[in-house]
Amino acid sequence: MIDVRTDRQVPFDEAAEQQVLGSLLSDRDAIFKVVDLLRVDDFFIPRHQRVYAAAQALLERRERIDSLTIQVELGRREELDRAGGVAYLRTLIEAVPTAVEVERHAHAVRDRAILRRLLGAATAIAADAYDEPTDIPLTLDRAEQRLFALRDESANAQLRHITASLQSNYEHLTERMERPFELSGIPSGFKEIDYYTEGFTTGDLIVVAARPSVGKTSLALGMTFNIARRGHPVLLFSLEMDAKQIVSRFLALNSRMDLLALRTGNIIDTDAAAALHGLPILIDDTPGISIMELRTKARRASTHEKIEVIVVDYVQLIRTGEDDENRVQEIATITRNLKSLARELGVVVIGLSQLSRAAGDSGGEPKLSTLREGGSLEQDADIVLMLWRDREETPAGAPRLINGAIAKNRNGPTGIFQLLFESEQAKFFSKASDDGGPPA
Repeated sequence: MIDVRTDRQVPFDEAAEQQVLGSLLSDRDAIFKVVDLLRVDDFFIPRHQRVYAAAQALLERRERIDSLTIQVELGRREELDRAGGVAYLRTLIEAVPTAVEVERHAHAVRDRAILRRLLGAATAIAADAYDEPTDIPLTLDRAEQRLFALRDESANAQLRHITASLQSNYEHLTERMERPFELSGIPSGFKEIDYYTEGFTTGDLIVVAARPSVGKTSLALGMTFNIARRGHPVLLFSLEMDAKQIVSRFLALNSRMDLLALRTGNIIDTDAAAALHGLPILIDDTPGISIMELRTKARRASTHEKIEVIVVDYVQLIRTGEDDENRVQEIATITRNLKSLARELGVVVIGLSQLSRAAGDSGGEPKLSTLREGGSLEQDADIVLMLWRDREETPAGAPRLINGAIAKNRNGPTGIFQLLFESEQAKFFSKASDDGGPPA
């Protein structure tokens, strides 16, 4: 039974609000300590909102902020009486002997405001539930969006002084100097790729693109296996293959048996199965999943386990859930959501993509412009990795040579590399030497 309590007081701290405003009236520099922390509606009492709004207006006009200018600004807005008048402004000043504690009081005001917004989100969620919506997944996603927005807001992404960023960068460089042979990001497991990327960085969107049957899914599964084996939890969304097929692929990656024998059950490799047991890999094989459902499941998974990498196979199979006939706009919505998901959860998102027919089968290096319906893919991706194969026939029984390129790298170099592909195991092999040099 739902217990709706109406006799409880809404969270707010009147004394903290008065302390903040008194500090602004008595110290003209106090506004700079709180302006990127507090909004007008963070104050609960209406007359406090009017005083703070007047202070913000003066700041925007680059005018001095003190009791007199605030009084004049409130008078100009015809809000002086509703703000308590001159007598109340004087009371605010007299209550604050010094503005030293203004930031502490500002955080108290901010915390109460977040609690009020949490109550508002809970009310909105309850209202959606009482309306008995037919689209339950969309309703759940809206509820989670409200809560995650509050969580991000409470993190308070303030402006950061360059000194703090320099200190963080110095600590990172010091750590790299102490361990010069370790990658700074999450290793893909292929030296040719890691040479250019230095590992995948959290918050990045990685696009792996190729024509059909070149091996983008096999490469993604190979990277998933390598990443999970190193202890980084992976969430895999497979829109093209079901979970049984995915597991067969993983077994082949960890076995010397061919994929067909493992799938038909002619051979059971217990050692390969034992090696897969316990790997931090979560699989979702919902066909035709919408981007809203994908984000909801990713958020939910991240609350139960620290997900570090999300793999999506593949982008063009995701739905937006909207009746939009413009496929290019749909893909733009999808890529924008994938990128924001990477930033929101602090994970690496690896999205697979088809190349358009313009890429052809000529054996030449594809261009970024051949990403299928992918102007937004090219724009939103931090790294674009492309695969293609030469037209020459591979001798029977020999590994196939697959060409690759880092076509875009927002924070590093681009270049070409090669990998070997064993079709019987659907497995990629690295050609790189162990000397840390450039790709073979």
